[in-house]
Order: sequence, then structure tokens, then C-alpha cells
Amino acid sequence: MDEAETARSGSALSDLAHEGVSVWLDEVTRRTLTDGTLSRLVSNASVTGALLPLRELGREVREGTAYRGQIGALGERGAGAEEVLRALHRQDARRACDMLAARFASTHGADGWVCAELDPRSADDVRGSLAEARGLVRAVDRPNLLITVPATAAGLQVVSGCLAEGIGVNISHLYAPRAYEEAADACFEGLERALAAGRPPVRGSVASFGAVRMETALRERQGRTVPHGRFALALARVVYHLYEERLGTSHWRRLRSAGAGQQRLLWSGAAEADGATAVRRAEDLVAWNTVQAMPARTVDAVARQGRLRGDTLSGESAAARRDLSELRAGGVDIEELAGEVASAELRGRAEERAALAGSLWELAAGAGG
Repeated sequence: MDEAETARSGSALSDLAHEGVSVWLDEVTRRTLTDGTLSRLVSNASVTGALLPLRELGREVREGTAYRGQIGALGERGAGAEEVLRALHRQDARRACDMLAARFASTHGADGWVCAELDPRSADDVRGSLAEARGLVRAVDRPNLLITVPATAAGLQVVSGCLAEGIGVNISHLYAPRAYEEAADACFEGLERALAAGRPPVRGSVASFGAVRMETALRERQGRTVPHGRFALALARVVYHLYEERLGTSHWRRLRSAGAGQQRLLWSGAAEADGATAVRRAEDLVAWNTVQAMPARTVDAVARQGRLRGDTLSGESAAARRDLSELRAGGVDIEELAGEVASAELRGRAEERAALAGSLWELAAGAGG
């Protein structure tokens, strides 16, 4: 779909914006940055943020050509695989930040953010992850950068440490209500530490919750048959209620009065669905001041086919809790399933990251002769 088509058929995207939902483009790589995809969607206000997964960078390295020139140049200088990967990811982040800079400025930092990732192999290394986050922030040198940190026990310490130092975060791999509460606690703690150190609290923070991924896992891992969207929607409604409760506390009001930015919920997982299923997911997860992350194909599908029915999450937590209670009564341990999903995702990402380093070593070594 070209820019004119998106503008003509993008009423659902406009409706999302009117409902207070920001759309952030997922799966952003060098190709997305250079072929006009991100700039097109930003220019017509369809997209107001971006995520740069290392998984997609690796796919483009293996299957595409967008990185070949930079890899070759770095290889000729004798750069190793890790140095090459850092350079690729950082350049992508700078480009994306620049494309979203106007949005960031016009919303005074409420939107226009770009999420770059840490090495998933360091998910349990607090000191190493903090050092990597600092290096990434210095190298990219843009105010609208968020650092994606997985919500492991160590990762939550990294979240607190980043926020204490004025580094915005995207807390990832959240799959259960309890995990979200722990992430929110880490966020509040980091903001408190910043204030105690005399540092202005950061305005950028999102918590990425994988309700869709959990529903997929319920079917794949436990063979449960549930109506499409029911489990994901129940989880999202419960978590959104917890989010609203946090915003009503005196603790949050004090942080906000000191200048802290409001952490938003980001619904992840749209990349796992295509076509009508992806559109239904977008229609289902609608509530004020939230974010939906979706790849370009889903953005275009929502623009063509989406039919919103307003806020689907607020005021629905009681019914949602009953739905989750029914699953628990049927033998589903939601916290245990969430832990399995998070562990499997992180393990897979770490393996992909190691494989990517191997591919880059071969390409760089070949260029260096």
C-alpha cells in the first residue's frame, strides 16, 4: 500500500490515535529505513515509534543485502563480528531516531521513541547489561532512544539502574500480571533513585506485555482450545486494570509532580499473526495511553480492514478475572506458563544472537580478505 492508499483507507489507524493508542512499527531494519517504509508511515502519522529487534537484523543479514556495504567496509578495517553488529544496530537506531525526532519534539517526549536491544545473552548479567546500555546511549546520542531490557530478575535491576541514570527503557518479555507488577515496581524504584540523586526523572518508559504470545502458548504447549482472543484479552484487561491502579496511587502522583513520565503499556506479538487475525488483535487491545507494536504488513492490514469498537479494556477487569479463574480451575498455571514462555523466548533470542555473530564473522572476514 502506498502513502495515498494508506491515507485514504487509514480510518482505523486514525481511530486508534483518537482512542489514545500509539502505533509503533515493529521489525524495523536497515531495509525498512532505506526503502521508505518507516518514513512513509511516520509522515502520514500512522506510526509514532519504532522497535529494532536484533532477530530481524539477523534475518536481513542472512537473507538480504541492506547491510552488506557497511559490513564490507568494517571488515576491510579488520572489525570483528561483535564490533560489526554494534555498528549496524547503532546506525539503525540513529536513523530511526532522526526519522521520529519531529514527533518526539511535537509531543514533548510523549511519543516518537525508538527501542534498541541489549545482547540477550547478558539477560542475567546486571553489571554487563548496564554497561552495554550506557554504551548504546552514548553511541546513538539521541534523546528519543529507549533501551529494551528483558524482565528477568537481573533485568529488573537493570531497569531500575537505567532509570536511575536517566536512561529510558522498554521492559520486555512480560507475560503474566505478576510480572507486570514487578516491572512497574522496578520502574518506580528507578525513578525514585533518580530523584534522590538530584537527577530529573526520565519521561520514556514502556512495558511490553505479550498477551497474544501467551494465548499461542496455551494452545501449543498445553493443547488447550480457547476462543481466539479470549485468553489474550482477559490478560490484557487485568494488566490494564493494574496499570490504572498504579496511576491512582499517591506514590505515582508524587513522581509525576516531580516530572516523571508515565510508563505506558505496549502490546506486543502482532508480528506472530497475519491478515484478519492480526487485525482482530489490533481491534481487541484498545485503551487510552497504550501502544501497539506491529510490523508494516499489519499496519497496512489494519488501515484497510480495521473496524474499531472503542475502548475494549477499561472497566472489564472483573469479567477478565473470572475468565482467568476458569482457566486456573481447569489446571492452567498462568504464572508457570508465563515463566516457560519467557525462558524459551530468551533462550531462542540468545541462540539467534550467537548465530548472527557467526554470520557476521564470515561476512566481515571475507571482506577483509
